[in-house]
Amino acid sequence: MKSNVSYNIIGDIHGRTCWKSLVREDCVNIFVGDYFDPYEFILKEQLLSNFYDIIAFKKQHPETVLLYGNHDFHYLLRGEERYSRYNILSAPAYWRVFRETESLFYGIAFPIENKALVSHAGVTKEWYAKYIGTYHSEPPADVAKRINDLWKIDKQAFAFDTNVNDLEDCYGTSPTHSPIWIRPWMLRDHNLFAGTDIMQIFGHTQTEGGIMKDRNLIYVDCLGTKEKSYVMEA
Repeated sequence: MKSNVSYNIIGDIHGRTCWKSLVREDCVNIFVGDYFDPYEFILKEQLLSNFYDIIAFKKQHPETVLLYGNHDFHYLLRGEERYSRYNILSAPAYWRVFRETESLFYGIAFPIENKALVSHAGVTKEWYAKYIGTYHSEPPADVAKRINDLWKIDKQAFAFDTNVNDLEDCYGTSPTHSPIWIRPWMLRDHNLFAGTDIMQIFGHTQTEGGIMKDRNLIYVDCLGTKEKSYVMEA
């Protein structure tokens, strides 16, 4: 990526078309994932059309970053795990479009220079140590590369059931949950970058009042309540 650019981070899509008014020509646009499984009823054809519009935007603006979320993951796994609003009838079509467009996706995590790491849900110390190793102040670019390299060879490392360390956890509150699953209240206490100035920017858990900031955590899953994105200057 070019230096001295701005980054525009767009929260969970879930079939919404408001991203079209949020993307910016003067920024690198980053989508944090969850392209399907809407909260309201939307026809499969409309959902696919919206997804292909995002893909077309990526092709027109190659610097655009597409990340995966948990609602994309369960279609990529062909239903081995099924989360809320999983659509069994549409699943084969969603699996096909993800396979067709795989080369256009960046992966799970994207670094913004030495300032921030963008992912769907955030990265905990425990998950990182379990699969990659103890964190020793590596820059976000190194962290993102290691996470994305792991994604290419071991998608089960990102699964929900694989990382539950509490039999009663049905929501994503185990500290070993992955960057597509951890909930923010657990991330807050187990943040990979705790005690540093490195930001984590993520979606996954919908906010009620728009973009939220808490120490070095920035929540961007707000499109269901506020049609806003988060812009970060590099």
